[in-house]
Amino acid sequence: MEYRSGYGFPAEILADRPRMERLFDNKWFFVGMRGDIPNRRDYLKFSLFDEEYFLVHGQDGEIHGYVNRCAHQSARLLNEDVGRCAARIICPNHQWAFDANNGALIHAPHMCENFAKSEDGQTHRLDQIAIREIGTMLFACLGENPNHNEIDRMADLIAPYTAPFASAAHGYKRAYHHREIIDANWLLVMINNRECCHCAQNHKRLLALFDPSSFNGTTTPEYQALIEAAKTRWDAQGLAWKEMPFDPDENFRIARYPLAPGFQSITFDGRLASQKLIGPFENGKPDSSTLSFWLNPNCWVHFTSDHIATNWVLPLSENRCELYTSWIVHADAEEHEDYDPDHMKEVWLVTNEEDVGLCKSMSEGASSRYYKPGPFSDSEQFCTQFCDWYMRATEL
Repeated sequence: MEYRSGYGFPAEILADRPRMERLFDNKWFFVGMRGDIPNRRDYLKFSLFDEEYFLVHGQDGEIHGYVNRCAHQSARLLNEDVGRCAARIICPNHQWAFDANNGALIHAPHMCENFAKSEDGQTHRLDQIAIREIGTMLFACLGENPNHNEIDRMADLIAPYTAPFASAAHGYKRAYHHREIIDANWLLVMINNRECCHCAQNHKRLLALFDPSSFNGTTTPEYQALIEAAKTRWDAQGLAWKEMPFDPDENFRIARYPLAPGFQSITFDGRLASQKLIGPFENGKPDSSTLSFWLNPNCWVHFTSDHIATNWVLPLSENRCELYTSWIVHADAEEHEDYDPDHMKEVWLVTNEEDVGLCKSMSEGASSRYYKPGPFSDSEQFCTQFCDWYMRATEL
C-alpha cells in the first residue's frame, strides 16, 4: 500500500527498517542537553537499533559523540546509562585508553611501548559521530556526510528563543534521568505526541496545567485575555513568543504557552519544581509559561522558569523503542533543599506512561491483518506534517 498524505503510515512503512536507518544517517536528531553531562568526563549513553553510542563532556569542554565499542576487540566501553568516566576513556577488557576529545588511542597495555603513537596504533581510534549544540540542546547525525547547512539554519532560527537560556549553558545540571524500553513502533510514538485529540480522555491531569484552548485549536474570550496578557509580559521581558510552525526544512515547531492561572511550572500542583530559577528568570521571578519545542524526528522539550524537561525516543527495532526523559535544573540547585525529584518528575512520568499504553495498542493494531491507515483530522495537522516530512526525508 502506498503512503497517502493526510493518512497514517501503511504497515509496510512502519516496518521498513532500512528507511528508518536512512533517516538517522541523513538527519540530525536530538540526543540530550548539555545539562545532562555538565562536567568534564560526564557521559550519557543511548541506543539506536543494534548499536550503542555515548556523549562525553571532553577535557576540552566540548561535547563529543562515539560508538560505545572499543577500537581493539569491540568490547563495550561504558555500561551505565549516565555517569562519569576516567580522565581517559578506558576499555574494561584490555584497558586500552582513548582521548575523550578526539577518540585517539593513548595507551595500549601489553603492546609494544610506542604502539599507541605508531601508524598502526593511530588507526585504532574510537568511531566518532557528528555532534552539534544549539542553545544547550545536543544533536547527532550518524552519516559520514551530515548536512551542516541544515543544522546551521536550525541554529539561526532557534537562537532567538534559546538565547536567554543558552547564555547560562554551563550553569545547568541533570536532576534526574529516566530510560524506558517500550514495545511500540517509534513512528507511532511520535504521531501520538504530535496531536492532542487523545488528551481530554487520557491526560486529564496534564491538561489542568493549561487553558483548554491551548491545544484544541479553539479560542475563547478567557484564553484570548490570558494570551494577550502573556504576550505583553513576554515582550517586556524580551522573550521570543511568536509561534514558529515549521522552519524552511520543516524540522521543528516552537511555541510559548501560558500556563493556567496560579501555575508557575509544569507540576501537577503548579508549584515550582525547583527554587533555583534558570535562564532569563535566574535573577528575577518565575513566569507562568512554557517554551516548547517539537523537533523532528524524535523529541519534545519544555523550558520553564525553573527547569527543562526533555523527552526523546529512538528505535531499537521495528516494534521496540527507547524513551528517554531528563529534568535539568540550575547547577547550584540542591536536591531535597531546592527541589524534590519525585515532585519534579511526576508530570512526565505519569503522562508518558499514559501514552505508552496507547502506543503499544496502536503498534499491536498495525500488525493486525485488518489494519489500514486512517485519515487525520484538521486538528491533527502536525501528524500529517510529521508523516509527510518523514517520507521526504527518507526517499532514496
